[in-house]
Amino acid sequence: MQAVAPSETPSGSAAGSASAAAQADPAGRAGPRGRRSAPPLRAVLALGFGTLGILATLALAALVSREASRRLEAEVGGQLAEIAGQMARSLDVGMFERWRDIQIAAASDSLRDPGAGAAAKRALMERMQATYPAYSIIGLIDPDGRVVVTSTGALEGADVSGRDYFRAARAAPFVGDVHPARLLQAALAPGRGILGGAIPGGADPGEADPREPLRLLDVSAPVRDADGRLVGVLAAHLDWTWARDMARTLEGSLRGHRAGAEILILSRDGAVLLGPAVLQGAPLPGDAPAGGRPLDPQGISRVGPWPDGTTVYLSARARTAGYRDYPGLGWQVVVRQSADRALASAAALRWNILAAGSGVALVAALLAWLLAGLIARPLRELAGAAGALGRDQPVPPLPRSLVREGTMIADALAAAADELARRSQAHRLLIDELNHRVKNTLATVQSMAGQSLKNLGGGAAAGRDALEARLLALSRAHDILTRESWASADLRGIADQALRPFRSEAVAGEPLGVEAAGDAAFGGDAPRITLEGPDLRLPPEGALALTMILHELCTNAVKHGALSVPAGRAVLTWARETGPDAQTLRITWRERGGPPVVPPSRTGFGTRLLLRGLAGRNTASLAYEAAGLVYVAVSPLPAPPAEAEAAPQRRARA
Repeated sequence: MQAVAPSETPSGSAAGSASAAAQADPAGRAGPRGRRSAPPLRAVLALGFGTLGILATLALAALVSREASRRLEAEVGGQLAEIAGQMARSLDVGMFERWRDIQIAAASDSLRDPGAGAAAKRALMERMQATYPAYSIIGLIDPDGRVVVTSTGALEGADVSGRDYFRAARAAPFVGDVHPARLLQAALAPGRGILGGAIPGGADPGEADPREPLRLLDVSAPVRDADGRLVGVLAAHLDWTWARDMARTLEGSLRGHRAGAEILILSRDGAVLLGPAVLQGAPLPGDAPAGGRPLDPQGISRVGPWPDGTTVYLSARARTAGYRDYPGLGWQVVVRQSADRALASAAALRWNILAAGSGVALVAALLAWLLAGLIARPLRELAGAAGALGRDQPVPPLPRSLVREGTMIADALAAAADELARRSQAHRLLIDELNHRVKNTLATVQSMAGQSLKNLGGGAAAGRDALEARLLALSRAHDILTRESWASADLRGIADQALRPFRSEAVAGEPLGVEAAGDAAFGGDAPRITLEGPDLRLPPEGALALTMILHELCTNAVKHGALSVPAGRAVLTWARETGPDAQTLRITWRERGGPPVVPPSRTGFGTRLLLRGLAGRNTASLAYEAAGLVYVAVSPLPAPPAEAEAAPQRRARA
């Protein structure tokens, strides 16, 4: 009886573990394959620090700009309010002077004396008009309301008894608001006594613009004789252009934040007396200077648009309150300036902060990039050491990190490497002992079977030989799995090991040849048994089943099939087939060139073993074709780690 060979020390167990680990993750990465790799630490830190710097800069710029805009708005608004107040005071003082001029002239002897001639009266009025050319016309009206004499000679003899400036001035000095004077403009000589602004075509700014309508202010006072009786009314029409020229002079003198400010004058009822052409003469809404919000009590508005365009303005206002005994006309002076210009320094500050903050963020990102490199390099080396440890390879020298956590990881990896080495040594010793005992058990079973069937005749001897051969095949498969630490086994290696005993068998003096080739031709020089198929690994139970199946197929082929004659050939092929949910292994044994195939009359143990296949009942088939026996076995293949994780998702999508 042939004894089972004792087991050898499985020095390849570590290599088997490394091979299995390499198959699970050939790239050597920690974690499942197919997972999207995370960005490097340097990029994360640089991007994080840069983003934080930019966000902090934006927040700081927003806060500082808001505060600076608020303060600058208050400062410039206060300056605009001062300008408005200064303009209002100038208007009041100017009107007071005209008010006093008329009262002083009304008290002169030339006008009070009824005996004074018209020439003396006109001479007085002409002197007044020459002294202050803003007077368009000055005239003396008798108590009945008829114009007696004027400074220009116009309107003499006209009846003005119904005019307010005459009726009110009979009792006390009177001042009237701005009003158009179309009739007087036609009566006066062009440009005479009228102060104008800039005239198109380069005309003298002291002349009137003929396209501008004449607008007047009425100032009048009673003329009484020595006894206090009313002898007439002295009335003067003051050209409104003097206020416009005063505003332009004040606008031209502004500097700094106040430069570019625009002065508007509104009447008591809110009509625009002086301002943009699209607004002039029309009532201005009370909330217009504040963009829809009322002006605050100090006269400083918030920033807002105006009805004459889309420009946003900062505005301020002041009211004329009169001067001394001059009562005032209730005018409003509004000073506005575009917000872009008024708050330009706040915008410049915001951009400066953004530029400086961006530079700081860039420097922070660069420093983070450099610092992350110093931290990430030891971490990459630690990751490589962890990968080597997972693949059961020697752990390289562990680096020292700049941070405490890196040092803790290095110490933990060193301790894990020592513990794994100790456990691996104990594992190898255990495997060696287990393999030795299993091989001894198989040898004992083989010896017991041989002794039990020794004296039972020829039929028992054939059964004994078959049992010993099967035990030897099982023992050889056991050797391969032991070398692979019972993790998995290469299919080609299992097949080659199972077919090796049949190479020494002789059929008509010709030894059998086994060759792993890609072309299974049945020519005269072709090997007797050909292996074809990709590199695959089988689980332990599949490797044992394949060993027993190949042993039965070769035994049957040598005794009764294609390998029993010199011209016979056999081909073992296998292939991986991909299904919707899993992959399967298909193994085909095909014989050609043998004696005629005759199906067996009874089913023995070997046939039942073949039909059981690799994965249990109903997974294999035997076909007794005329050209030769054909055996097909199908078995599911375990999915790789990444595919095993993705399989439930694929099934869910399906």
